[in-house]
Amino acid sequence: DGQNRKLRKEFTTRLSTRLRDIRKEKKLTQQELAEKAGLHLTYVGHLELGKYHPTVFVMWKISKALGVSINELTDF
Repeated sequence: DGQNRKLRKEFTTRLSTRLRDIRKEKKLTQQELAEKAGLHLTYVGHLELGKYHPTVFVMWKISKALGVSINELTDF
């Protein structure tokens, strides 16, 4: 329904900003993060733009690559 779509968009937007901020804090490029997480560069770029809704598994891979917990990744 409309409420779920709104919440999903809000979550995705906040996650994309948090992901980009942490990546930059760690001084990693999108390419470096993609390689460390075993993801495609384009996928990482789209995540940071809020175009994709990552699974928990993808969030786990990214958090491990960034050296943070999933809780830190979603602390917004």
